[in-house]
Amino acid sequence: MPIWLQGLLFTLMVVAAACVVIALLQRFAPPTNRAHNNELGTTIFELLTVLYAIVLAFVLITAWENKEEAGQVTYREANELVDVYWSAAALEPGQRDLVREAVRAYTDEVIEEEWPAMRDQEPVSADGLMLLDAMRAPVAGAQTDDDVVQARLTDAEDGVLAITEFRTDRLLQAERGLSAAMWTVLVPGAILVFAVMLTLGTPTRKYQYVLVGLISGMVALMLFATYQLEYPFSRSGASDPVAYQTAVERFDYIDANYAPDQLF
Repeated sequence: MPIWLQGLLFTLMVVAAACVVIALLQRFAPPTNRAHNNELGTTIFELLTVLYAIVLAFVLITAWENKEEAGQVTYREANELVDVYWSAAALEPGQRDLVREAVRAYTDEVIEEEWPAMRDQEPVSADGLMLLDAMRAPVAGAQTDDDVVQARLTDAEDGVLAITEFRTDRLLQAERGLSAAMWTVLVPGAILVFAVMLTLGTPTRKYQYVLVGLISGMVALMLFATYQLEYPFSRSGASDPVAYQTAVERFDYIDANYAPDQLF
């Protein structure tokens, strides 16, 4: 189901539930009889809504920024993989092939194993770390007197270290969601705002439906967006491993179009 349809259905359900509560309340206390509550109730309502809106907007913006940052990390990691694959040409043929096989295996591991695990919020295996060690070993053991070759080997070794750091950042961001304390503020806070709205008097019964429906619908939409963006690699807002798929295509292109001696 498309995410926009999920959000619409969730919002409609919240608004429908709010309307049911209003209908029950109006049977015992019509809103036209509650006008005497408006002076104090409006002040409390404005204070609560402003505070709640600030907190909710801050959380939503933070969730969006985390998602954007997570996407950037994946592209940085993928670019480093391509750089290491390219720089491996400075090694002897046997060592070069070992590094490139490890780079390809690591990329496949991210796409086929780590990405589904992050999407399902499950632990990621240590196989990726083993493949990083397989990349690093041939480069760390290489020796040469050629300054150009040595520079490429240094780039390859630095690239493996950078990949390790980006992998750590990616896995940490995959687990970075809102704390239980924050959800305790958001959900009960929404209920509290709704409860204060019910105490206010309105000129007509229909106007109360409009007032409560619009505000509860907007709050529901923002809570839904926050929930979907909470984890950048899972739920409906999850990104795809496009960066790593593009890296594989670049590996193939390098193999098909450049001989090892052309990569210097």
